[in-house]
Amino acid sequence: MASERVEIPGGEGVDGRPWVIVNPKAGGGISQKRWARMVGAVSAGLGEINVRFTDARGHATEIAREIAMRGSQLVVALGGDGTISEVAAGLLAAQEAGAPPCELGIIPRGTGGDFRRTLELSTDIAQAAEHIRRSTAHAIDAGRVVFTTADGTPGNTTFVNVASFGFSSAVAARANQSSKSLGAKAAFLGATVRTLMSHQNTEVFLELDGAAPIRRTLMLAAVGNGRYFGGGMKICPDAKLDDGVFSLVTVGDLGKMKVLASMPRLFAGTHLGIEDVRSATVRKLRASPVDPAEVIPVELDGETPGRLPATFEVLPRALLVRF
Repeated sequence: MASERVEIPGGEGVDGRPWVIVNPKAGGGISQKRWARMVGAVSAGLGEINVRFTDARGHATEIAREIAMRGSQLVVALGGDGTISEVAAGLLAAQEAGAPPCELGIIPRGTGGDFRRTLELSTDIAQAAEHIRRSTAHAIDAGRVVFTTADGTPGNTTFVNVASFGFSSAVAARANQSSKSLGAKAAFLGATVRTLMSHQNTEVFLELDGAAPIRRTLMLAAVGNGRYFGGGMKICPDAKLDDGVFSLVTVGDLGKMKVLASMPRLFAGTHLGIEDVRSATVRKLRASPVDPAEVIPVELDGETPGRLPATFEVLPRALLVRF
């Protein structure tokens, strides 16, 4: 599936049609037969639409950038957190290249659904589509990350929800390779337990907004624009999407049993009261391993594109989202 046009009587015409970027692998897969059942619900909410399907990781970013560069006013991501993040990256890249701002709409369909929890979006396709049509756009923050790639060279990308490193990035990598047939929460819990058996906490240097480096032993650090990650864990309960800062939550040198006992509090967002869990606001964070040879992966909206050293910087009110 590559692209198609769906026409519903009474639409706005060719130039006014929103584009819907669909990840056909989201939510257990979208076959042509299943899409034929879904498209009516999408079109009923949005009116006449144009549709593009992704065929590889990163493809949604290319499509979104291309559409935004042509001056489109609304692009809708239909998929999970990774698809949403890729589409947002494409829209931001188009803006940086001189295109006018293009609004992002979201129809959640995926196993994680962490970003839509912060936005409080419906998981019903018809309701989510209609909500986009009825909503106005809000300017929200995004994040830019410069990280270290596998070959040691710098890489960079953006994120809209949560970035993290340490234990959480190892869990994300394992969860992405496992079956999610029982749902995201079960997949991430299973990945958490399996990763915990072999995980060793690590020492890092943290530089907050250019201050002197702080040396800390960490289990994980989360840089939150949104509040949830890991299939529903409310890791950054104080995060706000439009305040111009990240919510930085660090979990210190906790043991395995303490982590398991704290899982209910992580999902509830009441973990900030646990000893050696700290919270701060930050506009720019640089993190690096104390041991330069240690490989500490970086997780961005559920994907793991590289490792520390990395720099995380907020892009205030850079993205227009309908919610």
